[in-house]
Amino acid sequence: MTVLIAEKDPTSLSVDEIGCARTAISRLAWINGITGKREPVDTFVDAAAHLSGADASFDHYERLLIEIGRRGVLSDEECFALHAAYLTQRADGV
Repeated sequence: MTVLIAEKDPTSLSVDEIGCARTAISRLAWINGITGKREPVDTFVDAAAHLSGADASFDHYERLLIEIGRRGVLSDEECFALHAAYLTQRADGV
């Protein structure tokens, strides 16, 4: 599976060899002009999550990854793989 960094950029990342997930997320966001700022829909999503008892808070890299997915820069599967790599590396203190 290949994660395209940008349509204009032939450079790609192999999901099997992501390396530092934080770097990959930051690079994808920067190339695609993504800042991770909250969108109006985020307020609704937070309220719905709170009401369902599924409170979740996202750090900067996770907010970037959410926006990367919303804009269609990566497929759902690619976002999931990159998020899994990020969570694993964060848990390992990388």
